Amino acid sequence: MATREDTLLEHVDYWLSELAEDREPAVDWLEGLSEADIAFALECLPFEQRLTIWQTVPPELRGAVLVELHDEHRRSLLKAAPPDALLQWLGKTHPEDLLELMDDLPGQLGRKVLHRMDSEDREQLKNALGYDDDQVGRWLSFKVITAEASTPGRLFRKALRETGIPEMTDVIVLLDDDGRFQGCLSLDAAMQTPSTSPLSDFVDDELTPLNPASSLHEAAQRLRAAGRAMLPVVDETGTVMGRFTSRDALDVMLEEKERQMMQLSSGLDEEDLFSPVRRAVPKRGLWLGINLITALLAAWVIGLFELALSQWVALAVMMPVVASMGGIAGSQTLGLAIRGLATGQLGAANVRNLIRKELILGTINAFFWAIAIGLIAAWWFDSWMLMGIIAFAVLVNIIAASLAGVIVPWVLSRMNIDPAIAGSVVLTTVTDVVGFFAFLGTATVALSLAG
Repeated sequence: MATREDTLLEHVDYWLSELAEDREPAVDWLEGLSEADIAFALECLPFEQRLTIWQTVPPELRGAVLVELHDEHRRSLLKAAPPDALLQWLGKTHPEDLLELMDDLPGQLGRKVLHRMDSEDREQLKNALGYDDDQVGRWLSFKVITAEASTPGRLFRKALRETGIPEMTDVIVLLDDDGRFQGCLSLDAAMQTPSTSPLSDFVDDELTPLNPASSLHEAAQRLRAAGRAMLPVVDETGTVMGRFTSRDALDVMLEEKERQMMQLSSGLDEEDLFSPVRRAVPKRGLWLGINLITALLAAWVIGLFELALSQWVALAVMMPVVASMGGIAGSQTLGLAIRGLATGQLGAANVRNLIRKELILGTINAFFWAIAIGLIAAWWFDSWMLMGIIAFAVLVNIIAASLAGVIVPWVLSRMNIDPAIAGSVVLTTVTDVVGFFAFLGTATVALSLAG
């Protein structure tokens, strides 16, 4: 059965085949695709073809499609668009979508967009722009159902039938006579309020608003604990700025998960698959350079024992085994520690317990695998001395790697360095240096005693 991605890739194949024959793809191929689908298909196209297809997207959809694009793809399309055309279709973009796009717009263009908005939308947008990307005030939806607290149930339901109910709405926000936040009640309670009773009689004290300065993680946790699809966001003055929905929370978590996966797999932040070479080279080159420094450090350690390597070739053959065993043991612990830091499960109160647990676990694994590898080395090279040397080195390296897998990300996080980016590089350096030093150093001592 074809997946959504398979269907969208058929669109991509069609567009590429038409463009290859110098024909403009039919616009009707976009019909039936959501903004997210169009964004996914655009990201699958090489950069030049992406610009061509982008011109066929209706202007009223472009803002919403840009929101669905990853940051790197979005910036490339905004940069390529003529300012006049950009201003024209941004004027048709919903304020909630503009909120996510404003940081990527040139300053002067952003001011022009704000100037063209009506006063209410402009004020809402300016207030939200005053918060950081990791604060809930920057992730607002402005579609909030509000009512005066004294409104009778019958009048409220009549007004609701006329205006409709926005998606993800199950909480009603009540305001006092000055338009300030007074309380919340569930949509169900509001619909069942007696005709002449004011809505304020049914306020739910457990439905408390979010502070716009709260972190996204805290807001998502509050929303989950409330068991609601949304919660209002209210500032210190009692002004209702908007709402934070479960859909917003899901988007936040998915973006964070994807970013962490990119960093864990390659040390890179988000990168356009088809980004121009000139843009990709610096990103890749930075981490290649850092890796070179760590590799040279490991090579320097090996160079200290050049004499031992020249006297006993088996040492060179078994060196990768020592480094690899330490690397695997350390990466397992590193992944657990980074996940604990990301989810808030690992902190100052329990980091020592995790170090103790990984030390015990690493020691048990180290003894088992040290004996196994030692026996293999003795059978392979017919040398009991090599068995003892490599068994000791593997034992030391796995224990060191297990400890480093916890300590390295913890220290990096205390230094405000993302452990998902730098942790694997530091860990590799530790396991290589410790492993090679333990292995070759022990071999040098053994050779000197035997000689």
